[in-house]
Amino acid sequence: MSGIIQIKVYNSISEAELARNLLKECGVESMVEKLGIQFPGDMGDSYGAKLFVGKNNVERAKEIL
Repeated sequence: MSGIIQIKVYNSISEAELARNLLKECGVESMVEKLGIQFPGDMGDSYGAKLFVGKNNVERAKEIL
């Protein structure tokens, strides 16, 4: 995905992944960047995550979310 834009920061990775899945169901490609340091066996859900979409899909993604 070239020309990606951060559209939202979530408090948990789970929330970001739910948003990514919703966008995918609506035909919008996105990606999640996990924040913080993670360790083996650590779910890392308290670190949060950023959600990115292609610059051509920013408005559509915001409408969906």
